[in-house]
Amino acid sequence: MHRPSVRMPLRPSFRLRYSHQALALFLVLLAALWLLLAHAMPAPPKQVGIATAFKGGAYEHFGQRYQQALQAEHIRSTLLSSQGSVENLRLLADPGSGVHLAFVQGGVSNAQRSPGLVSLGRINHQILWIFHRAEVPFDTLTQLKQRRLAVGPQDSGTRVLADQVLKLHGISAGNAQLLPLAGEAAAEALLSGQVDAIFMAFAADSPLVQRLLHDPRVQLLSLRQAEAITRHLSFLVRLVLPQGAIDLEHNKPMRDIELLATTNAVLVREDLHPDLVQLLTRHLVAEHGQAGLFQRAGEFPLSSDPEYPMAPAALRYYKQGPSFLQRLLPLSMAVQVERLAALLLSAAALFFPIFNYAPRLYRWWIRERLHLPYRQLRALEARLQHRLDADETAALLNELDALSDRVRQLGVPSRHSDLFFELQSDIQLVRMRLRESPAGNPGTRERQAETQTLAA
Repeated sequence: MHRPSVRMPLRPSFRLRYSHQALALFLVLLAALWLLLAHAMPAPPKQVGIATAFKGGAYEHFGQRYQQALQAEHIRSTLLSSQGSVENLRLLADPGSGVHLAFVQGGVSNAQRSPGLVSLGRINHQILWIFHRAEVPFDTLTQLKQRRLAVGPQDSGTRVLADQVLKLHGISAGNAQLLPLAGEAAAEALLSGQVDAIFMAFAADSPLVQRLLHDPRVQLLSLRQAEAITRHLSFLVRLVLPQGAIDLEHNKPMRDIELLATTNAVLVREDLHPDLVQLLTRHLVAEHGQAGLFQRAGEFPLSSDPEYPMAPAALRYYKQGPSFLQRLLPLSMAVQVERLAALLLSAAALFFPIFNYAPRLYRWWIRERLHLPYRQLRALEARLQHRLDADETAALLNELDALSDRVRQLGVPSRHSDLFFELQSDIQLVRMRLRESPAGNPGTRERQAETQTLAA
């Protein structure tokens, strides 16, 4: 006799339970993507070290202007005084120095001698100014033999340049007194009569140079052999300071002055954050693009460097300008927005194929969950091949009812009802076959008993 099956309380639905798991997986993958992007797209440093040079020099002036530009972008910066270009290179090459950017004079080094450094461009002419006291006139560099000369500290770009130029004229420490004075100290020594001439590799707009150009106690030496010197030192160029260019009213200088110059480079380490590189390059264009005493508007900065490779981010800026976000937002905010956009694009690229394949995977998973009930049903069906008595038949019907209950408790989603009803139909089919068997149908059993009695 068929006994009603006892149904157990249903567990939480399949859809709710596994939607929570899918959401958790999605959030984990999203967090992993964010961490990956944070590693691949780190935020720019919030503290930048700038190596300038000695007090009063053009490098210090530029460093102060860069500091103001970085402050406007909410980036702190520190100016580190040094002995000049040689020390700046050493500081920049040392990751532990805290220096991220340095001003370096052309001709001091190159990519072979200073690997790992890249250029943001050449920003201006670095002019070799040779001032002497007005009461001691000089016409050529050769006349500086046996004189007291302030040529800058050993690690300065001024010293490197002065040594090379003086050597061409036969001047060395053996026939002249070469003093390691630079900047304000050198100027004061010249004005006080402690030295006869000073060498200063400064930009034309250096405040110290401008002060000396207007001081009647000193004169600027004109290098009549400047063009010849450039043939020996190819990194130098000849410039002319025209008559009256300093002061037309008082006609200063009173004649054209021939000068030697190299160019200044702004160098960074090759691992500096590309967004910070673009920000600095933008400031280079704004700061050094104006017309000057020896340059036309837009002539500087130069987007190429003869001694160091250009930073890729700087080249992109020169070709394309700032990104849309960097025009509208401070650097720190622009980086976060760009990172978020990259995260969303990466998430879309990752999850779109997953979501596209998910329905098929989901259906396969449900089939796998229904696979065990099907095996149990096959085992029950196999028992029909044997002769069953009434008790065995009743037990088998109870097992079929229990199996049907377990299938219902799986909570198969409605969109996959075909799989659910297919299994339930198969269970019902086995149940009907069992009930139609002699042991499962009381009428059939009675007729079989009567037939056996008559036969007896």
